[in-house]
Amino acid sequence: MLKIETRNAKPGMTLALPVQLPQSPSRLLLRVGFKLTAETINKLAQLRVRTLWVGYPSLSFLGEVVNQDTFSRQSAVAGQITKTFESVQKESSAKLPYHLYTRSISQLVRQLITHPQSAVFLGDLSDAGDSLMRHSSSVTYLSLLMGLKLEGYLVRERRHIDPARASEVVNLGLGAMLHDVGMTLLPEAVLEKYEATGDESDPAWREHAALGYRLIRGKVSATAASTVLHHHQHYNGTGFAGADFPVMRGKRIHIFPRIVTVADQFDRLRYPPDRPVQPTVWALRSMLEAPLFQRYDPQILDALLAVVPPYAPGSVVTLSDERTAVVIDHHPLRPCRPIVQLIPDASSLDGDDLPLGPILNLAEQSPRLYVAQCEGFEVGELNFERPAVLPQPEDAVSALSA
Repeated sequence: MLKIETRNAKPGMTLALPVQLPQSPSRLLLRVGFKLTAETINKLAQLRVRTLWVGYPSLSFLGEVVNQDTFSRQSAVAGQITKTFESVQKESSAKLPYHLYTRSISQLVRQLITHPQSAVFLGDLSDAGDSLMRHSSSVTYLSLLMGLKLEGYLVRERRHIDPARASEVVNLGLGAMLHDVGMTLLPEAVLEKYEATGDESDPAWREHAALGYRLIRGKVSATAASTVLHHHQHYNGTGFAGADFPVMRGKRIHIFPRIVTVADQFDRLRYPPDRPVQPTVWALRSMLEAPLFQRYDPQILDALLAVVPPYAPGSVVTLSDERTAVVIDHHPLRPCRPIVQLIPDASSLDGDDLPLGPILNLAEQSPRLYVAQCEGFEVGELNFERPAVLPQPEDAVSALSA
Protein backbone atom coordinates (compact mmCIF):
# COMPACT_ATOMS: atom_id res chain seq x y z
CA MET A 1 0.00 0.00 0.00
CA LEU A 2 1.34 3.36 -1.03
CA LYS A 3 0.05 6.89 -0.43
CA ILE A 4 0.45 9.02 -3.55
CA GLU A 5 -0.68 12.43 -4.69
CA THR A 6 -3.68 12.25 -7.00
CA ARG A 7 -1.76 14.28 -9.59
CA ASN A 8 0.82 11.47 -9.73
CA ALA A 9 -1.75 8.67 -10.11
CA LYS A 10 -1.64 6.64 -13.30
CA PRO A 11 -4.36 4.70 -15.15
CA GLY A 12 -4.31 1.06 -14.10
CA MET A 13 -3.35 1.70 -10.47
CA THR A 14 -5.60 -0.17 -8.02
CA LEU A 15 -7.08 1.46 -4.94
CA ALA A 16 -5.99 -0.09 -1.63
CA LEU A 17 -8.37 2.06 0.44
CA PRO A 18 -11.76 3.42 -0.60
CA VAL A 19 -12.24 7.03 -1.62
CA GLN A 20 -15.03 8.86 0.19
CA LEU A 21 -17.08 11.68 -1.29
CA PRO A 22 -15.30 14.82 -0.02
CA GLN A 23 -18.51 16.68 0.80
CA SER A 24 -19.93 13.66 2.66
CA PRO A 25 -17.22 11.40 4.12
CA SER A 26 -19.68 8.65 5.03
CA ARG A 27 -20.57 8.16 1.34
CA LEU A 28 -18.39 5.85 -0.73
CA LEU A 29 -17.10 7.24 -4.00
CA LEU A 30 -14.71 4.46 -5.11
CA ARG A 31 -14.27 0.98 -3.62
CA VAL A 32 -11.12 -0.95 -2.75
CA GLY A 33 -9.85 -2.74 -5.84
CA PHE A 34 -11.08 -0.10 -8.29
CA LYS A 35 -8.67 0.34 -11.19
CA LEU A 36 -8.07 4.00 -11.92
CA THR A 37 -8.70 5.44 -15.35
CA ALA A 38 -7.58 8.77 -16.77
CA GLU A 39 -11.17 10.02 -16.57
CA THR A 40 -11.47 8.99 -12.91
CA ILE A 41 -8.17 10.62 -11.97
CA ASN A 42 -9.26 13.88 -13.59
CA LYS A 43 -12.59 13.75 -11.73
CA LEU A 44 -10.84 13.14 -8.39
CA ALA A 45 -8.59 16.12 -9.04
CA GLN A 46 -11.66 18.27 -9.76
CA LEU A 47 -13.16 17.13 -6.45
CA ARG A 48 -9.90 18.22 -4.75
CA VAL A 49 -9.03 14.71 -3.54
CA ARG A 50 -5.34 15.34 -2.88
CA THR A 51 -4.03 11.84 -2.06
CA LEU A 52 -4.90 8.21 -2.77
CA TRP A 53 -3.85 4.86 -1.35
CA VAL A 54 -2.89 2.38 -4.08
CA GLY A 55 -1.91 -1.26 -3.78
CA TYR A 56 1.36 -3.05 -4.47
CA PRO A 57 1.86 -6.71 -3.41
CA SER A 58 5.43 -6.01 -2.26
CA LEU A 59 4.07 -3.49 0.28
CA SER A 60 1.20 -5.62 1.56
CA PHE A 61 2.81 -5.70 5.02
CA LEU A 62 1.76 -2.07 5.45
CA GLY A 63 -1.81 -3.34 5.61
CA GLU A 64 -1.25 -3.83 9.35
CA VAL A 65 -0.87 -0.06 9.68
CA VAL A 66 -3.26 1.05 6.95
CA ASN A 67 -6.24 -0.95 8.18
CA GLN A 68 -9.45 -0.95 6.13
CA ASP A 69 -11.70 -1.66 9.12
CA THR A 70 -10.22 1.27 11.03
CA PHE A 71 -10.85 3.45 7.99
CA SER A 72 -14.46 2.26 7.91
CA ARG A 73 -15.02 3.11 11.59
CA GLN A 74 -13.49 6.55 11.06
CA SER A 75 -15.83 7.11 8.13
CA ALA A 76 -18.86 6.24 10.25
CA VAL A 77 -17.90 8.83 12.87
CA ALA A 78 -17.15 11.42 10.18
CA GLY A 79 -20.56 10.84 8.64
CA GLN A 80 -22.29 11.40 11.97
CA ILE A 81 -20.37 14.64 12.49
CA THR A 82 -21.59 15.86 9.10
CA LYS A 83 -25.22 14.99 9.86
CA THR A 84 -25.02 16.54 13.32
CA PHE A 85 -23.64 19.88 12.18
CA GLU A 86 -26.09 20.05 9.31
CA SER A 87 -28.99 19.38 11.71
CA VAL A 88 -27.90 22.10 14.15
CA GLN A 89 -27.38 24.59 11.32
CA LYS A 90 -30.97 24.02 10.21
CA GLU A 91 -32.48 24.03 13.70
CA SER A 92 -30.53 24.72 16.90
CA SER A 93 -33.08 22.77 18.93
CA ALA A 94 -32.73 19.64 16.77
CA LYS A 95 -32.79 16.42 18.79
CA LEU A 96 -29.41 14.76 18.36
CA PRO A 97 -28.87 10.97 18.64
CA TYR A 98 -26.11 11.07 21.26
CA HIS A 99 -26.49 7.33 21.93
CA LEU A 100 -25.53 6.62 18.30
CA TYR A 101 -22.47 8.85 18.62
CA THR A 102 -21.39 6.97 21.72
CA ARG A 103 -21.83 3.63 19.98
CA SER A 104 -19.85 4.66 16.89
CA ILE A 105 -16.99 6.04 18.96
CA SER A 106 -16.99 2.89 21.12
CA GLN A 107 -16.69 0.77 17.96
CA LEU A 108 -13.78 2.87 16.70
CA VAL A 109 -12.02 2.61 20.08
CA ARG A 110 -12.43 -1.18 20.11
CA GLN A 111 -11.03 -1.35 16.58
CA LEU A 112 -7.95 0.65 17.60
CA ILE A 113 -7.38 -1.43 20.73
CA THR A 114 -7.70 -4.66 18.74
CA HIS A 115 -5.35 -3.42 16.01
CA PRO A 116 -2.76 -1.24 17.78
CA GLN A 117 -0.51 -1.23 14.70
CA SER A 118 -3.11 0.92 12.95
CA ALA A 119 -3.33 3.43 15.81
CA VAL A 120 -1.30 6.11 14.03
CA PHE A 121 -2.42 9.15 12.09
CA LEU A 122 -1.87 8.63 8.35
CA GLY A 123 -3.79 11.67 7.13
CA ASP A 124 -7.42 12.68 6.75
CA LEU A 125 -10.17 10.62 5.19
CA SER A 126 -10.49 13.52 2.76
CA ASP A 127 -8.47 16.68 2.17
CA ALA A 128 -11.49 18.46 0.70
CA GLY A 129 -15.11 19.00 1.59
CA ASP A 130 -16.54 21.19 4.33
CA SER A 131 -13.65 22.49 6.43
CA LEU A 132 -15.55 22.33 9.73
CA MET A 133 -16.66 18.71 9.20
CA ARG A 134 -13.19 17.62 8.09
CA HIS A 135 -11.57 19.41 11.02
CA SER A 136 -13.94 17.88 13.60
CA SER A 137 -13.42 14.39 12.19
CA SER A 138 -9.64 14.78 12.30
CA VAL A 139 -9.67 16.17 15.86
CA THR A 140 -11.87 13.29 17.03
CA TYR A 141 -9.57 10.64 15.61
CA LEU A 142 -6.38 12.32 16.86
CA SER A 143 -7.84 12.80 20.35
CA LEU A 144 -8.73 9.11 20.57
CA LEU A 145 -5.28 8.05 19.37
CA MET A 146 -3.60 10.23 22.00
CA GLY A 147 -6.03 9.17 24.71
CA LEU A 148 -5.27 5.50 24.11
CA LYS A 149 -1.53 6.16 24.20
CA LEU A 150 -1.92 8.07 27.46
CA GLU A 151 -3.77 5.35 29.35
CA GLY A 152 -1.43 5.46 32.34
CA TYR A 153 -1.49 9.26 32.43
CA LEU A 154 -5.30 9.29 32.31
CA VAL A 155 -5.40 7.04 35.38
CA ARG A 156 -2.98 9.29 37.28
CA GLU A 157 -4.88 12.44 36.31
CA ARG A 158 -8.26 10.93 37.28
CA ARG A 159 -7.35 9.39 40.63
CA HIS A 160 -10.79 10.08 42.07
CA ILE A 161 -12.42 7.34 39.98
CA ASP A 162 -11.78 3.65 39.43
CA PRO A 163 -8.72 3.05 37.17
CA ALA A 164 -10.75 1.02 34.68
CA ARG A 165 -13.15 3.94 34.22
CA ALA A 166 -10.37 6.53 34.34
CA SER A 167 -8.69 5.06 31.27
CA GLU A 168 -11.88 4.96 29.17
CA VAL A 169 -11.77 7.39 26.23
CA VAL A 170 -15.28 7.20 24.74
CA ASN A 171 -16.37 10.44 26.41
CA LEU A 172 -13.11 12.02 25.26
CA GLY A 173 -14.08 11.05 21.71
CA LEU A 174 -17.61 12.37 22.17
CA GLY A 175 -16.33 15.72 23.43
CA ALA A 176 -13.86 15.91 20.54
CA MET A 177 -16.57 15.03 18.04
CA LEU A 178 -18.74 17.92 19.28
CA HIS A 179 -15.99 20.36 20.25
CA ASP A 180 -16.82 22.85 17.49
CA VAL A 181 -20.58 22.31 17.28
CA GLY A 182 -20.99 25.85 18.63
CA MET A 183 -19.49 27.15 15.40
CA THR A 184 -22.75 26.22 13.66
CA LEU A 185 -24.55 28.74 15.90
CA LEU A 186 -22.32 31.72 15.08
CA PRO A 187 -23.50 34.47 12.72
CA GLU A 188 -22.33 33.96 9.15
CA ALA A 189 -20.33 37.19 9.21
CA VAL A 190 -18.31 35.95 12.19
CA LEU A 191 -17.48 32.68 10.45
CA GLU A 192 -16.56 34.43 7.21
CA LYS A 193 -14.20 36.75 9.07
CA TYR A 194 -12.47 33.82 10.75
CA GLU A 195 -12.17 31.86 7.50
CA ALA A 196 -10.63 34.88 5.79
CA THR A 197 -8.18 35.85 8.54
CA GLY A 198 -7.72 32.98 11.01
CA ASP A 199 -8.03 35.62 13.76
CA GLU A 200 -8.85 33.86 17.03
CA SER A 201 -8.99 37.09 19.06
CA ASP A 202 -12.49 38.00 17.86
CA PRO A 203 -14.76 37.90 20.97
CA ALA A 204 -17.74 36.86 18.85
CA TRP A 205 -15.84 33.87 17.40
CA ARG A 206 -14.59 32.89 20.87
CA GLU A 207 -18.16 32.40 22.03
CA HIS A 208 -18.43 29.17 20.01
CA ALA A 209 -17.06 27.12 22.92
CA ALA A 210 -19.73 28.39 25.32
CA LEU A 211 -22.48 28.09 22.68
CA GLY A 212 -21.58 24.44 22.05
CA TYR A 213 -21.44 23.72 25.78
CA ARG A 214 -24.89 25.17 26.40
CA LEU A 215 -26.28 23.19 23.46
CA ILE A 216 -25.18 19.78 24.78
CA ARG A 217 -24.98 20.34 28.57
CA GLY A 218 -27.12 17.78 30.41
CA LYS A 219 -27.45 15.61 27.31
CA VAL A 220 -23.98 14.03 27.39
CA SER A 221 -21.54 13.18 30.18
CA ALA A 222 -20.11 16.08 32.17
CA THR A 223 -16.60 15.28 30.92
CA ALA A 224 -17.70 15.42 27.28
CA ALA A 225 -19.56 18.70 27.84
CA SER A 226 -16.60 20.27 29.68
CA THR A 227 -14.37 19.22 26.79
CA VAL A 228 -16.51 21.32 24.45
CA LEU A 229 -16.40 24.28 26.86
CA HIS A 230 -12.67 24.17 27.61
CA HIS A 231 -11.09 23.01 24.34
CA HIS A 232 -9.44 26.44 23.90
CA GLN A 233 -8.12 26.64 27.48
CA HIS A 234 -4.32 26.44 27.61
CA TYR A 235 -1.99 24.84 30.10
CA ASN A 236 -0.18 28.16 30.71
CA GLY A 237 -3.37 30.03 31.60
CA THR A 238 -4.01 31.64 28.22
CA GLY A 239 -6.96 30.80 26.03
CA PHE A 240 -10.71 31.24 26.50
CA ALA A 241 -14.03 29.51 27.13
CA GLY A 242 -16.50 32.33 26.50
CA ALA A 243 -17.33 35.61 28.22
CA ASP A 244 -19.23 33.99 31.12
CA PHE A 245 -16.57 31.41 32.02
CA PRO A 246 -13.23 31.92 33.79
CA VAL A 247 -9.87 31.14 32.22
CA MET A 248 -8.17 28.17 33.90
CA ARG A 249 -4.63 26.83 33.75
CA GLY A 250 -2.55 23.69 34.33
CA LYS A 251 -4.18 20.65 35.85
CA ARG A 252 -7.28 22.58 36.81
CA ILE A 253 -8.25 21.92 33.19
CA HIS A 254 -9.62 18.39 32.79
CA ILE A 255 -7.34 15.98 30.94
CA PHE A 256 -9.87 15.53 28.10
CA PRO A 257 -9.92 19.18 26.90
CA ARG A 258 -6.14 19.28 27.39
CA ILE A 259 -5.93 16.49 24.81
CA VAL A 260 -8.49 17.99 22.44
CA THR A 261 -6.81 21.42 22.42
CA VAL A 262 -3.58 19.80 21.18
CA ALA A 263 -5.43 17.92 18.42
CA ASP A 264 -7.36 21.08 17.53
CA GLN A 265 -4.24 23.27 17.24
CA PHE A 266 -2.33 20.66 15.25
CA ASP A 267 -5.10 20.34 12.70
CA ARG A 268 -5.57 24.12 12.40
CA LEU A 269 -1.86 24.42 11.63
CA ARG A 270 -2.15 21.82 8.88
CA TYR A 271 -5.23 23.50 7.40
CA PRO A 272 -4.93 27.22 8.24
CA PRO A 273 -8.11 29.06 7.26
CA ASP A 274 -6.26 31.75 5.32
CA ARG A 275 -3.54 29.66 3.59
CA PRO A 276 -3.09 26.41 1.62
CA VAL A 277 -2.67 23.06 3.37
CA GLN A 278 0.67 22.75 5.20
CA PRO A 279 2.89 19.65 5.67
CA THR A 280 2.52 17.55 8.81
CA VAL A 281 6.18 18.01 9.74
CA TRP A 282 5.74 21.81 9.78
CA ALA A 283 2.66 21.59 12.00
CA LEU A 284 4.45 19.32 14.48
CA ARG A 285 7.54 21.50 14.55
CA SER A 286 5.41 24.60 15.19
CA MET A 287 3.66 22.85 18.10
CA LEU A 288 7.01 22.02 19.70
CA GLU A 289 8.50 25.52 19.47
CA ALA A 290 7.77 28.79 21.27
CA PRO A 291 5.29 30.33 21.61
CA LEU A 292 2.96 27.37 21.07
CA PHE A 293 4.87 24.86 23.19
CA GLN A 294 4.10 26.68 26.44
CA ARG A 295 0.36 26.36 25.83
CA TYR A 296 0.19 22.57 26.11
CA ASP A 297 0.68 19.76 28.60
CA PRO A 298 4.13 18.24 27.72
CA GLN A 299 2.85 14.69 28.27
CA ILE A 300 0.16 15.26 25.65
CA LEU A 301 2.61 16.77 23.17
CA ASP A 302 4.70 13.65 23.66
CA ALA A 303 1.66 11.53 22.83
CA LEU A 304 1.10 13.63 19.70
CA LEU A 305 4.59 12.71 18.51
CA ALA A 306 3.87 9.05 19.24
CA VAL A 307 0.75 8.87 17.07
CA VAL A 308 1.49 11.44 14.33
CA PRO A 309 4.58 10.56 12.30
CA PRO A 310 5.97 13.57 10.41
CA TYR A 311 6.31 11.12 7.52
CA ALA A 312 3.58 8.51 7.70
CA PRO A 313 4.16 4.86 6.79
CA GLY A 314 3.21 4.34 3.17
CA SER A 315 4.31 7.82 2.09
CA VAL A 316 6.64 8.26 -0.87
CA VAL A 317 9.59 10.50 -0.01
CA THR A 318 12.64 11.88 -1.78
CA LEU A 319 15.88 11.75 0.22
CA SER A 320 18.54 14.43 0.26
CA ASP A 321 20.65 12.38 -2.18
CA GLU A 322 17.66 12.39 -4.61
CA ARG A 323 16.82 8.70 -4.11
CA THR A 324 13.13 7.76 -3.86
CA ALA A 325 11.88 5.68 -0.94
CA VAL A 326 8.73 4.60 0.86
CA VAL A 327 8.37 5.14 4.61
CA ILE A 328 7.76 1.80 6.36
CA ASP A 329 8.04 2.75 10.05
CA HIS A 330 8.66 5.71 12.34
CA HIS A 331 10.56 6.53 15.57
CA PRO A 332 8.65 8.64 18.12
CA LEU A 333 12.00 9.48 19.74
CA ARG A 334 13.62 10.41 16.38
CA PRO A 335 10.48 11.64 14.66
CA CYS A 336 12.00 12.96 11.42
CA ARG A 337 14.36 9.99 10.93
CA PRO A 338 11.99 7.21 9.78
CA ILE A 339 12.77 3.74 8.48
CA VAL A 340 12.47 3.77 4.70
CA GLN A 341 12.80 1.27 1.88
CA LEU A 342 14.39 2.48 -1.32
CA ILE A 343 12.53 2.43 -4.63
CA PRO A 344 15.38 1.98 -7.14
CA ASP A 345 13.31 3.11 -10.12
CA ALA A 346 10.72 5.83 -9.49
CA SER A 347 9.09 5.06 -12.85
CA SER A 348 8.16 1.62 -11.46
CA LEU A 349 5.30 3.33 -9.55
CA ASP A 350 3.34 2.90 -12.77
CA GLY A 351 3.56 -0.90 -12.68
CA ASP A 352 1.53 -3.70 -11.09
CA ASP A 353 4.12 -4.17 -8.36
CA LEU A 354 6.93 -2.14 -6.86
CA PRO A 355 10.52 -3.44 -7.00
CA LEU A 356 12.06 -2.46 -3.68
CA GLY A 357 15.67 -1.92 -2.65
CA PRO A 358 17.49 -1.88 0.71
CA ILE A 359 15.91 -0.76 3.97
CA LEU A 360 17.52 2.30 5.59
CA ASN A 361 17.02 3.34 9.18
CA LEU A 362 17.63 7.08 8.88
CA ALA A 363 18.20 7.31 12.63
CA GLU A 364 21.40 5.33 12.04
CA GLN A 365 22.52 7.20 8.92
CA SER A 366 24.66 10.29 8.50
CA PRO A 367 22.83 13.56 9.27
CA ARG A 368 23.54 14.49 5.65
CA LEU A 369 20.95 11.90 4.59
CA TYR A 370 17.43 13.03 5.41
CA VAL A 371 13.92 13.33 4.01
CA ALA A 372 13.92 16.27 1.59
CA GLN A 373 10.49 16.00 -0.08
CA CYS A 374 7.18 14.43 0.88
CA GLU A 375 3.75 14.64 -0.75
CA GLY A 376 4.74 17.59 -2.89
CA PHE A 377 6.32 19.61 -0.09
CA GLU A 378 9.96 20.64 0.28
CA VAL A 379 10.59 19.57 3.88
CA GLY A 380 14.37 19.36 4.28
CA GLU A 381 14.56 22.52 6.39
CA LEU A 382 11.55 21.55 8.48
CA ASN A 383 12.99 18.39 10.05
CA PHE A 384 13.44 18.58 13.80
CA GLU A 385 14.76 16.56 16.74
CA ARG A 386 12.62 15.58 19.69
CA PRO A 387 12.77 18.53 22.12
CA ALA A 388 14.67 17.92 25.35
CA VAL A 389 11.93 19.71 27.29
CA LEU A 390 9.54 16.81 26.66
CA PRO A 391 9.51 13.92 29.16
CA GLN A 392 12.76 11.94 29.14
CA PRO A 393 12.73 9.00 26.68
CA GLU A 394 12.44 6.29 29.33
CA ASP A 395 9.55 8.13 30.99
CA ALA A 396 7.91 8.75 27.63
CA VAL A 397 8.17 5.12 26.64
CA SER A 398 6.62 3.89 29.89
CA ALA A 399 3.88 6.52 29.81
CA LEU A 400 2.99 5.83 26.18
CA SER A 401 3.03 2.06 26.50
CA ALA A 402 1.19 1.84 29.81
